[in-house]
Amino acid sequence: MTTSQSTISAVLPEHEDDPHTFHIFVMVKTTRHWLDLKTEQRRAFLDEEIIPLLRRRPELRIRWFEPEAFSTRATDVMICETRDLTAWAWFCDHLRDTRFWDHYFEVLDIMPALEGNYLA
Repeated sequence: MTTSQSTISAVLPEHEDDPHTFHIFVMVKTTRHWLDLKTEQRRAFLDEEIIPLLRRRPELRIRWFEPEAFSTRATDVMICETRDLTAWAWFCDHLRDTRFWDHYFEVLDIMPALEGNYLA
């Protein structure tokens, strides 16, 4: 009886060419200062303080999620995707110098991770 062995790669197919993309999960909670802003004021803050930082680090990809209907801890989760952790560190350092950090949002946790490369 012959058994064929199939080779199972530990790396998921979508990561075979790029296994070192980091995802940084930043859990935040909105403060009263943010909630009191009108939509146009929020947009102005983002356009004036956050977007310019992101333009200086095009190697970062930011996504924003709102778990507030499902969580009492975090109202928002920012996910940053990058292959360059120094770009993330630069962005994070400069983000701390804006009203984002501790004024409009309380940063609860920062969790860097690699996407699950290994089969369960």
